[in-house]
Amino acid sequence: MAEISVGSAVFMVVVLLVFAVFYEKGKKRFQEYLVPLDKKDFPLKDLMPVGFAVMAFLKYQYNTSFDRKNRKLLKELQDPEYVEFYMRVYWAKAATYAMVALGLGGMVSLAADDPVMGLVIGIGLSGILVYFTWQGLQNTVQERHVAIAMDMPELVNKIVILTGAGLNTQGALAMITREMHSERLLYQELAHVMKLIDAGEPVDAAFDYLGAKCNMPEMRRLISIILQNIYRSGSDMSVALKGIGEELWTARKATALRVTEEASTKMLFPMMLMLFAVILLVIAPAVQGMQF
Repeated sequence: MAEISVGSAVFMVVVLLVFAVFYEKGKKRFQEYLVPLDKKDFPLKDLMPVGFAVMAFLKYQYNTSFDRKNRKLLKELQDPEYVEFYMRVYWAKAATYAMVALGLGGMVSLAADDPVMGLVIGIGLSGILVYFTWQGLQNTVQERHVAIAMDMPELVNKIVILTGAGLNTQGALAMITREMHSERLLYQELAHVMKLIDAGEPVDAAFDYLGAKCNMPEMRRLISIILQNIYRSGSDMSVALKGIGEELWTARKATALRVTEEASTKMLFPMMLMLFAVILLVIAPAVQGMQF
């Protein structure tokens, strides 16, 4: 068995010591932060005290342009009072993945007896995992936008029908939220808006909440039409809604087509693996039977 160089051993020991120190500090100070987290969204939840301790050690201020961009994403997924909490949670998640990646780099340095290779792999893998942490947040919001966009044409049609039957806009929205016992995101958010209005929240503020939770150009346009009608009682709302409804149906068809194409693309790689396995099964007996 080959001897392990001092450099590789030192690199691994340093990584383990740093990880252990940050874990103990984070566990004492940030353990309660882990309680509301779902392990489905945060699979390394039990190790995340490390990430919280790292961010505290770095004294990170969470005020860069990158942070402001991600705050907008988090506002769509979380209630306003929890946005800052989850901003820190996601950074802790990224830092935890980075520390785990450095640990894997240490293992590589031991296996290859090359501390430089281990360090390069650890740093590279850290960057990749940090990137995918924030990309995962963006993908979640994009999936949410697709789900909302698929339901918006139906919502607009319901508003047009109910207002055409004599209800005012607010009454139509209230009826839709009462009768739509749905798990669909759009109707859940609309129901929350109506609850805010019933509780005395100003209409503008309630629909601002909807705009933040469904931060899409189509939703902002729909909200503008609704608010104009509520305050001005304009008779041209039906025409405006029919126009945006037609655009939304067209956009829904395009979205459905794009989702189908993306699903086909995602299936391509597994199908290629299956084809490769079939080719191996067919060729392997012939190769074994050949005599050289």
